[in-house]
Amino acid sequence: MTTFTFRSVELSHDTALLHSWIATEHAAFWGMPTATQDQINTEYNSLLATEDYEVLLGLDESGAARFLIELYNPAASPLAQAYNYVRGDRGLHFLAPASEQPQPGFTLEAMAAAVSHAFTRPGIERIIVEPDVRNKAIHALNARVGFRPVRPIELAEHDGSIKQALLSICTRNDFETATGHNLGSSFLSPERWEIAHRHVLAKALGEFSHERLLEPADHGDGTYSVQKDGHRYLFAARRFHLNHWLVAPASLEHHEYINGSWQPSEVDVIDFVTRFYQELTLSEAQLPTYLEELSSTLSSHCYKQVHSTHDSAALAQFPGTAAQSFQLVESSMTEGHPCFVANNGRMGIGRSDYLRYAPETGAALNLGWAAAHKSRAQFDAIDTLDYESLLASQLDDGERKELDQALARALFGTGYSAEEYILMPVHPWQWENRLSVTFANDIARKQLIWLGTSHDEYQAQQSIRTFFNLSDPTRHYVKTAMSILNMGFMRGLSAEYMKVTPAINQWLGELFDNDPVLSTQPVALLREIAAVGYRNPQFEAATEKSAPQRKMLAALWRESPINLLEEGQTLATMASLLHVDSQGKSFAAALVRRSGLDPARWLAEYFDAYLVPLVHCLAAYDLVFMPHGENVIMILENGAVKKVLLKDLGEEIAVLSDRVELPEEIRRVRTGGDPVLSVFTDVFDSFFRFLAPLLDVEDILPEADFWKIVAERLMDYRAEHPEFSQRFDELGLFAQSFPLSCLNRLQLRNNQQMLDLTDQSGGLLYAGDLENPLASALVGAN
Repeated sequence: MTTFTFRSVELSHDTALLHSWIATEHAAFWGMPTATQDQINTEYNSLLATEDYEVLLGLDESGAARFLIELYNPAASPLAQAYNYVRGDRGLHFLAPASEQPQPGFTLEAMAAAVSHAFTRPGIERIIVEPDVRNKAIHALNARVGFRPVRPIELAEHDGSIKQALLSICTRNDFETATGHNLGSSFLSPERWEIAHRHVLAKALGEFSHERLLEPADHGDGTYSVQKDGHRYLFAARRFHLNHWLVAPASLEHHEYINGSWQPSEVDVIDFVTRFYQELTLSEAQLPTYLEELSSTLSSHCYKQVHSTHDSAALAQFPGTAAQSFQLVESSMTEGHPCFVANNGRMGIGRSDYLRYAPETGAALNLGWAAAHKSRAQFDAIDTLDYESLLASQLDDGERKELDQALARALFGTGYSAEEYILMPVHPWQWENRLSVTFANDIARKQLIWLGTSHDEYQAQQSIRTFFNLSDPTRHYVKTAMSILNMGFMRGLSAEYMKVTPAINQWLGELFDNDPVLSTQPVALLREIAAVGYRNPQFEAATEKSAPQRKMLAALWRESPINLLEEGQTLATMASLLHVDSQGKSFAAALVRRSGLDPARWLAEYFDAYLVPLVHCLAAYDLVFMPHGENVIMILENGAVKKVLLKDLGEEIAVLSDRVELPEEIRRVRTGGDPVLSVFTDVFDSFFRFLAPLLDVEDILPEADFWKIVAERLMDYRAEHPEFSQRFDELGLFAQSFPLSCLNRLQLRNNQQMLDLTDQSGGLLYAGDLENPLASALVGAN
């Protein structure tokens, strides 16, 4: 096997060689068969002057040039308009010249070397090619090194003509499987691994101290330490309200006591958790799985280090269309849930699955479609929508015809008819890894039939099982079941819950429309307007209601926020406010700067859109949401929050009393619990606790002023709506303290299922009280 090396083209002495290779009938698909040497020189001068464009010669062991490759950034090429670009993509052009004495196997070896070399650049995850559709020889060659055809596309050529091309993509896993070559990881390196350990350990020290699992010793100069069994961890931290610890990753030092003195040792969060697992209330049975989740979180952080190509200021400019910038922000988040330490566990996802499905990759994928027999499947929707109307709005005529034809072929000779089935979207990972095996009985007996994948491409959101339509952003989100373990829950989707989800959303939408306060506030709902669930009677007979086998196959459709935008408006998940780039700059601060508003006014407008409607729902209806960052979408103008959109409603809302009349079919949303904890825990402790310090450390606004503005906006709501003043006062939002509800303690207790979803409040864990920052802020607000 020949070993090839590469060097950059030097036109001063390579132009003649390039001319002899390109201006030939053999290279006709390169479009320059009659070019002169000067024309070749001009063309390649232009290419070499293009940013992020490489022209390389492949050299054999003697140093002789044997083939040509061009590597380029697809996002800066005509390809950008023809496919959904993903960070980590690299375009490739390959040319092996004609030879009078062809060497068997040479072209395949050269192509494999070219692809392997393209993958050596840090962060490259996929190679993209777009050869002419008529070039059958190169299609065959591409397939042999792992390229998978995607679809025909049209590309504008430099001479104004249109090239009919075949878009094909090769992932690292595709290349390794096809060639047997081992490329290794593109993002795991000792340097990035060290950064990841420091980041996660800093968060662990902060959050475990917040939840009072650890009690760091205070050395009086902004430094703290925890110590056990000859191991000491020193760190610098700033303390904020709500017992929030902002630990500086760079300050972390691990010392080991050896031969009578403290010696420097490696910073490793997995070792740390293993040493302190008893203090963290981890059982010996839970510890190994938690360590796996930590390892996955570390690996994800390394990926994000490579691919976080936009800093906060750049993200705040919202490049591209509203849909494009929305999804860029969504995939640029580097942290995940702000409270959970092991927040990217995703147990069950392998390396190639990660690159294909993880939200931070920004990958475009095609959802699966299956046909489910009506004896086991049920479709439900809001009153103004039916099954056929939904599918007509989400599928083109051609795609619907293909699915119907696939179903007809599958049913031929079985005695079943297509009218007996419901079409439903399925996560491709779920079908391949779970349904095709666990539900094999259903598949064999034609209760469940795989039909193929969608025409439309989708991007996974931070919640990983929810998808945004990239091909037509006005179409609905799709949420699917995905039986992976992440942050204390199997991420399935219950067929039992799906059957009343549209009814819950319809009731909630009508409440918002008819409420005189909510209907005039800058808040709206992204309703889950339709759902389908599949039941397996054998597993239902063998399991309890919470069993993962009952949550393997269901889906819902949720309204797209794109349809609610006005001219000049953009979108971002509220979770993005807590995003901090590699330079330590937050997205929240970048938005405030972009808006040009006084920070106090920026926050007041944000609180009016987010916090005040939540409090009104409490005061008027004892209605609570799960309003964490990923469950809220912000509509922005020039960086200022103009409206918030609440989502994930069917499984998350609750009515905590009998003051509100509910339709019988949605009675499951009536639960018990302390209503004000939904504000104290979900808003103050789980979100504002992080947001206020970010604005403080960047000198946007002191933390004390942040809480003063919160108090002012709440008191203004009380004054503007005296009819709710008594109920507002009864909520006790300005109490001196409130119970500390601990999320990590839940995951550490049981990382298979943190809570019983039918009795979430009953399973919470508390660790004393937190001082309420509004108690002191109220003095300044009056």
